[in-house]
Amino acid sequence: MWIDLKRIIPQAASRLKVKEGLEESEIFTQWDEQISGCFGQPFVKKSKPVSFKDKTLVVDCLNSSWACEFNLRQEKILTWLRKKIGRDKISKIRFIS
Repeated sequence: MWIDLKRIIPQAASRLKVKEGLEESEIFTQWDEQISGCFGQPFVKKSKPVSFKDKTLVVDCLNSSWACEFNLRQEKILTWLRKKIGRDKISKIRFIS
């Protein structure tokens, strides 16, 4: 009998107590998709998350203009992230260039 990996991975992650890490890793893998959905195609490939530590996500931007642009939209991005990984797990985003 075949079982879909979409069912196996979350169950295994829960048993191994690595579910939290999987949710956080989705930030990195779904970044462009979410940015496109929130702000449109012009924002895609202008930034990428580079680290997540101590409730702070560091996002590297193409240049300082894009860092400023993303910073202005930080609340909307935080809303998505808090839904994804939990309100208490992220407090701010630092945009760098």
